[in-house]
Order: sequence, then structure tokens, then C-alpha cells
Amino acid sequence: MGIIEITLVVGLIVLANVVKKQNSDTFIKLFDLLLIWLNAPLFLLGVLFVFQTNELRSMVNLQLDSPVAFGIFLQATAVWGVIVSFRSTRHSLERWMPINPHSPLHTLALVLSGYFAGSVILQVIGGLENFTENLPRVSIALFLVQQAGFVLIAFLGVGAVMRRDWTAVFQRLDLGPVNGRQLVEALGWIALLVVLQALGGAAWELIDPAEVAQVEALSERLYEGFGFWHWLGLAVGAGIGEEILFRGALQPVLGIWFTSLLFAVVHVQYGLLNPATMVLFLLAVILGTIKQRHNTTVAIFVHFGYNLVLALITLMATTAAS
Repeated sequence: MGIIEITLVVGLIVLANVVKKQNSDTFIKLFDLLLIWLNAPLFLLGVLFVFQTNELRSMVNLQLDSPVAFGIFLQATAVWGVIVSFRSTRHSLERWMPINPHSPLHTLALVLSGYFAGSVILQVIGGLENFTENLPRVSIALFLVQQAGFVLIAFLGVGAVMRRDWTAVFQRLDLGPVNGRQLVEALGWIALLVVLQALGGAAWELIDPAEVAQVEALSERLYEGFGFWHWLGLAVGAGIGEEILFRGALQPVLGIWFTSLLFAVVHVQYGLLNPATMVLFLLAVILGTIKQRHNTTVAIFVHFGYNLVLALITLMATTAAS
């Protein structure tokens, strides 16, 4: 996300909090209309990519393998934003997820989730091979900034400073203490997730070894030159940032299943609709279950431990091969 997109997202979150605090049905309806109209330029841009590709190429330097597919995804994202901005739609979704149809923040969470998923799907629309060629090496500093952005969005989303004091914010995000028994159980969950990852990897190797080779090549490019401290930073950042956003902020609004699906989709480095995606979905469901049984802090610990174990395995394999 660029600075313009981040500013827009933060501005919408702040505005949604203001509307929520006013608790006026008129303001809530006006906010719904604002979200609907904000999707109009996005839809129009998608139409231009589909029907006016040559004209766009003559005006700007398009670096897209499939402008038409890009335009279709823009239109689909805009349509999603419009549909969920209608209160009747949210009343229907209320049967499937713990959403409040009258909450501007819950509406915004649905809209932004569609944007988030759409943006990452667009990155792999040309296939993993093209994705690998165009992707730069991971910068730990930038990754940690991204995760800090996740935490900021989560805290603002639940009304930090604007509607809730810090005690209430931590309660809403379920960032409570962890006892010894929970730590012991967390170690068991970490072991289970590592085994699940190994089984999923073995199944994927049997089903599509060529795609596995592509993902391995992508991983080598992404994490080239990584040492212990790089992997530790990756594990800490992902554990804290992703869990606070997905399990702490989004899951109580969108439910465990939709949040888990979103979590699996946004990890585009593994591709889409393959055994890795299924493993990520199951991982997210397990982390969501841990959050429900205990709290977000335990889920953070399990996510961190799982990432660290896989990182150490990768580091040892890289060291042995060199």
C-alpha cells in the first residue's frame, strides 16, 4: 500500500469511529452512502482497463500482463464494496458472522477486507512464475513497518483514544495475560502446526511438484541472505501484527471462518487454491480457536513459535546445503 492508500484507510477508520460515537442512524446511513460512492471511481477505472486498454497504454506506461483481468478484478472489488455497504446485505450476513449491521466500523471492515483480498489476488493473477520475477527481496525493516501498520489499523479500528481508553482497547483485542498452563498447551499447538505443515508440504509435492519448485524458488528470492536475526524478526513481526489484526480485531466482527479465509488468501507467496492455501486456512482456524479458548496473546505466542520453528528448520537446511 502506498501513502495515499494508507492515508485513505486511516481517514475512513477515524471517520467510522466518529460516526459510531455519534450513534446517529442518519450519520450511519450517510457513511454507507459515502462508501458506496467511493467505489464508483474504482469501478470506472476497471471499466477503462477492460474496454480502453490501448488508449490507457498510450497515456501511461502499463506494466501489466493482463490489463483486462486487472480491470475485471477492480470491478469485482468495487461491486463487493457497494454490495456490503447496503444494510440489507449486512442483515443477511448477520446469519453467518457476528457482524453488527448497524455498525459503521463493521461495514468498513467488510469493505476493506474485500479490497485487501482483491489487491493480493491481483499480484498472482499472472501466475507464480511472473510473480516471482517481479517480486523484490524481503526487507525486514519494511516488513516490520507493515506489521506495525497492521497493529495501528487494529488499534484505531477498535476505537483507541477516540472511543475507548487503553484498558478497554486491550480488552476488546483480547490481549490478556498468559499463565503457565496456557504456555504448555501452546507448545503442543506449535508442534501440531509444524506437523500439519509437513503433511501439507508432502501432499503438495505429490500433487504438483512443479508448483512446489516455483514456490521454493520464490522463497529463495524473497529470503535471500536471511540469517537467524532476520528470521527472528519475521517470526516476531508476523506473530504480533497478523494476530492482533486478524484474530484480535477482525475475528470478533467477521467470524472465525471468514477471517481464516481472508488470512489464507492474503499470503500470496504460496499461490492460490493449492494444498498450501488449505494448510494456511486450517492454521488460521486453529489460531482462531486458540483465541476463542484463551485469548489473542496465546494465539500470538503460537503463531510466533510456529514461524520460528519453521524458520530454524529452513536455516539449518540452508546451512547444511552450503
